[in-house]
Amino acid sequence: MVTPLALVSTSASATSAQASSSTPCTPRARTAIAPRWDDSGAVPVFVAVIIGPLLVLCGLLTVNAFGVLRAKQHADDPSVEAARAAQQAIDPAQAIPGKAFVADPAGAPAAARVYLAQTGVTGTVHVSDGGHTVTVTVTGRYHAVFWPKTFTVHATSTATLLHGITQPDR
Repeated sequence: MVTPLALVSTSASATSAQASSSTPCTPRARTAIAPRWDDSGAVPVFVAVIIGPLLVLCGLLTVNAFGVLRAKQHADDPSVEAARAAQQAIDPAQAIPGKAFVADPAGAPAAARVYLAQTGVTGTVHVSDGGHTVTVTVTGRYHAVFWPKTFTVHATSTATLLHGITQPDR
């Protein structure tokens, strides 16, 4: 009779005998060949030729677009401040006796034009609504860097003269 211990040792010795009788393990040489038309990492010629000029064109147009935006801002800031300066020129003939608080018809446009001249921009000033509203329009220009064109930008600002304690009085 065979004991279980002997059986275990027999099967272990049989396994080691089978492993020793087989051919020794040698590393196999890699024979995998890449496919003939492997295009990983390749860029089509069309893409290589088109992408470069497109990126340059987008960059050049972006420079001009931001230049126009900067010119618009350069026109907008003085128009706001000129309208504010014009509204501070109150007509004393009506304000001192308490008749009305309105912009001086001659002094308000003059104050706005002085401010525009000090900032170096050109514009128009219009007093309306009986002296309660002043509208200033400033015109600016931007000469494109990469485009043979001059862009004209306009900025319009309106200031309304309000006075009162709890609500604006007219």
